[in-house]
Amino acid sequence: MYERLPVDAPPEAVVAALRDVLRARGIAEYAVVDHGHDMAAAGATAYPAWTMIFGNPEAGARLLAHDLAAAVDIPLRLAVIGRDGGSEIVWRDMRSLIDAEVADGFTAVLRGLAEAARDHV
Repeated sequence: MYERLPVDAPPEAVVAALRDVLRARGIAEYAVVDHGHDMAAAGATAYPAWTMIFGNPEAGARLLAHDLAAAVDIPLRLAVIGRDGGSEIVWRDMRSLIDAEVADGFTAVLRGLAEAARDHV
C-alpha cells in the first residue's frame, strides 16, 4: 500500500529538499504538518514525521473531471519520517485510492518528487 524511498539525510533536510523541489517544479505547497511538534505540544510521544501537502490545480481539475469523488484524494501528500539516523519518503500508491488509469500518473509524480528530493539533499 505504501511505497518508501530511503534517504541518507536527517528528516528536516529531506523536508527542506522536498520544499525546494516543489518550488522548482512550480507545484503549489499547501501545508507542511510537523507531527512530532504537534504531538510534543499535546504532551504525547513525539515521532519524527512530517506530511507534505501539495498539488497542481490543473492536474487536480483533470482528476476531478474524471471522477468528482476523487476530491478526497487531493491535494497530494508525501510523508517524511526519521529512521535510524536517516529518513524515508513515503507515499501511497494511488491505485489504492483511484482508478488505475489515472492513478499511475499521480503515483509517478509522487515517486519522481521523492527521488528528486533524495538527490537534492
